[in-house]
Amino acid sequence: MRDNLRIDDYSCVETNMKYRILGKSGLRVSEIGVGAWQLGGPLVLDGKTDGHPDVGVDFSTDLIRRCGDELGINFLDTAEQYGAGESERRVGLALAGQRDKWIVSTKFGMQVGDVQRLPDGTPSGKRVNDVSAKQVPISLENSLRRLRTDHVDVYLYHSPPDRAEAETVARFLESAKRKGQIRAVGISTMKFELAEYLQSIGCLDVIQFPENMIEPQPRFRALMSQHNIGGILRGAFAGGRLSGKYFHQPPQFSPQDIRGTRLRPEDFAKFAGLESLVNENRSMPQAALRWLLDQPTTSTIILGSKTFEEYRDATAATDLPALTSGEQSQIDAMRVQLVG
Repeated sequence: MRDNLRIDDYSCVETNMKYRILGKSGLRVSEIGVGAWQLGGPLVLDGKTDGHPDVGVDFSTDLIRRCGDELGINFLDTAEQYGAGESERRVGLALAGQRDKWIVSTKFGMQVGDVQRLPDGTPSGKRVNDVSAKQVPISLENSLRRLRTDHVDVYLYHSPPDRAEAETVARFLESAKRKGQIRAVGISTMKFELAEYLQSIGCLDVIQFPENMIEPQPRFRALMSQHNIGGILRGAFAGGRLSGKYFHQPPQFSPQDIRGTRLRPEDFAKFAGLESLVNENRSMPQAALRWLLDQPTTSTIILGSKTFEEYRDATAATDLPALTSGEQSQIDAMRVQLVG
């Protein structure tokens, strides 16, 4: 089993990427990470699109490799559910021959059942949530096989723990740690009480949760600070509302796109006041990323980008100065105006 990745492992890479320690895990992760949900291809769950157009195996693997080789990104997040396992398979292909350069996070508990192919070739299936003591070892074995590796660095609950079996699962995960199959455990969640519960049973090294400058998560931050828990941040652009692309022209979602049930057109326009954060040296996405990077408990921010250029631009945010106190005050005032 390898040692923790050091910054000098990337000494041959021309990049300004910076690295942080992922809490008590001791893992050194790039400030920007690759989110691989969108690289797993399309999937329809319970009649709703829960994926992306298929960018293809070659494009996915090339994007991951370029992010590592050219940008110095070393953190990657996926899950057994994404693409009904296809995301993990593609990650495994991309990391072949360079697994030791990457910190890999995957998730368990959300599977896809009864997968069939629709007439257009899109895989469909039913959502299956299973975090039982019987299933978790199977999930880990399957993820290791698809990822073509003997260990995952971060292994996260993807659905709420079953409190009747959570302590048994925690003992299994601790055993997997001792065997070198896992290096850190935790949960991906929006619910603080679930993270708090896992902390109470000693099963929380890392939390992955959504946060952005308009929707801060002070309770998560306090828990992480108190217990030296690593923070993986997602949702930096609030579902596109902070990307700057849609301030004046909201996106159009098809009736089958699950995002259309979560985001309304007016949700985009009301964020337009934040355009004042944009200047000749900083785009709106970079301002949103910089706000998260300025939080001391942020370890890494994962993006769901489908282009190398978006990762390159995001990486540039790590080299920008912190937001000024005046800009922070402006964001605070906008937050009060938007959410009260």
